[in-house]
Amino acid sequence: MRKRALLELRKMLAITMAAALVVTAGCGKGDANSSGAGDAGQNAGGLKAGTQADNGDGSAEGSGDNNGATDENSGNNSNSGNNEDTNDVDPGDVPATEEPKSSFTEADLDNPIDCMYKSHPIALMKDTTEYGTGNYYTIELERSVEDKYPELIKILEKFGEDGKKDIEENLTKSAPEIDGIFESGWGLPYEFVHNLYPIRADGRVFSFVVENYTFLAGAHGYADYTNYNYDPVTGKEIAFSDVVKNTDDLPEIIATEIEKQNDDLQEYFKDCPGDRENLVNGIPDRLKDNARALAWTLGFDGIQINFEDYAMGTYAAGARAVYIKFADYPDVFTDTYDNYKDGEIPDITRIAMELKEAEIETIDAEPYIENADNDSSAEGEEEGYGEDWWYHAVVKNPGWSAWTADGISTNAGEPSIELSEVKTNSTDWLNENEWSKDTGIPLPESFPYSDGTYKYSVVNNAEGGEMSLTVFDESTSTLNGNYYFDEFISPPNQGEGMFADFTEPSIQYALVKDNILYVSLGHRTYASANPHKSYIVAIDTVSGETLWRSDDQVCGSYNFVILGDSIVCGYGFTDEPDYIYILNRNNGKVQKKIKVKSAPYYFIVQEEYLYVLTYNTEYLYKIVD
Repeated sequence: MRKRALLELRKMLAITMAAALVVTAGCGKGDANSSGAGDAGQNAGGLKAGTQADNGDGSAEGSGDNNGATDENSGNNSNSGNNEDTNDVDPGDVPATEEPKSSFTEADLDNPIDCMYKSHPIALMKDTTEYGTGNYYTIELERSVEDKYPELIKILEKFGEDGKKDIEENLTKSAPEIDGIFESGWGLPYEFVHNLYPIRADGRVFSFVVENYTFLAGAHGYADYTNYNYDPVTGKEIAFSDVVKNTDDLPEIIATEIEKQNDDLQEYFKDCPGDRENLVNGIPDRLKDNARALAWTLGFDGIQINFEDYAMGTYAAGARAVYIKFADYPDVFTDTYDNYKDGEIPDITRIAMELKEAEIETIDAEPYIENADNDSSAEGEEEGYGEDWWYHAVVKNPGWSAWTADGISTNAGEPSIELSEVKTNSTDWLNENEWSKDTGIPLPESFPYSDGTYKYSVVNNAEGGEMSLTVFDESTSTLNGNYYFDEFISPPNQGEGMFADFTEPSIQYALVKDNILYVSLGHRTYASANPHKSYIVAIDTVSGETLWRSDDQVCGSYNFVILGDSIVCGYGFTDEPDYIYILNRNNGKVQKKIKVKSAPYYFIVQEEYLYVLTYNTEYLYKIVD
């Protein structure tokens, strides 16, 4: 039981983990049992911040070390939502950057600003157990240039102060929740890891980017970026419009350049053109609010743009960066900061030096756990919050047969819709991919996918003891929760025979509707091998409670659809009966079943019609309210 304030903190932390920047097609590649394995540490796919594009073919060449910093200070963030975890250095509303520099000559403005940056690690400890780790950064100017840039020094001092404060708050306010996780036997510490990459430091521009990696004991962590672009003389934030004069062609330029600089993405977008299209279509929205959602930084001869996890379409595609040269697109960029046309491009790694990491600071978790235990939880419970389940929920399995929670009616009732058959088209085998190509109607996607409001990704590793679902609310740029289905991994009544070894369950499909998460689970072989398959579980995303479990063998289809107060799904298998099932979505009870010729695979709504694709037949129904 936690107070509402702690719940709100967790929601703010979730903002740092994910962003609703594009509605991706979710064309995942790689292991079908995992939503991806991106590595935030690779810094956006290999292009190191501070790197300028090479002098020849425009590909990216890394330079500089994998350093660190915080996302808690001012600047822009690749998360398109307002990152509440970020404390602004108060740059204002991006004022004009052209202010008098009467005391600075052109030579002064061309001179580098030598500086040093240093990581300060912090660990949250309970006795000898590490509950969480994080770090913040400080940046200092060399003494020889300190007197020239007092406004910049103020910005950098606040950057470090706010970074320390926010990391400490994130760790200490997480202590009660982490303690609960460890007590449950999960035992994974939280991580708030930051990497700082200098980009440019001279009399005109002081620019750097921070990679923010957050892991809160979920299926995987999340990486995004926060950018910082300042006029070092005035201390004012540099406006994107002072750098880019024409944004009309920018979306396609970004996509083209990111393909050139990332060979694997070029292949990925060939296989998943919808993800490329979504990336391009999402860029205009990223241009709002000084293009904060592009996490752009200003280099010596171009701009760098950093994309967070999922921006390319899947978690497996990882976070990425792209560098676009001024000289390659003169119609796009102004000349304001293109100051090295005829000169040598400075090496940022010689200007900004990383110092040895500071000694680790430790925080005792006990006082913060005790304070939370002593606080009244009445406010949260009265409002239906309960425990902080919403972020890390172990879904309770009420049993291995149909079940409804206390207080829920068990009356199946009548379907809220009727399906009136319009036509059928049978063949020996229905190739659903060819059907989709011929009709122009896309098939429902497999994990990871988006329904336009929520994004869903899974880890299906029942053999390894993990079966989890991550749900991200794209409409609010927050994590709905990580749901662990560990209690559903080992059903009883295991059969015998050659197929009994193929009954490992998996999460097969999920949808959120009206704060209820509906999840279909089970194995994909004969029911005789184990009858506990192809069922739906409903979880209340406000209380975290399991609401109901349907009968077995009602939802073996690749997806299901929610129509009114009914769920339409299907089940069938070789030598087993084949039906469309209509369930009451309030209790999971079967309201109606419709006999079909073979196992239903896909349910596709097109306006007032429903296509049902089975093993050998295409059905078209009119949806009648």
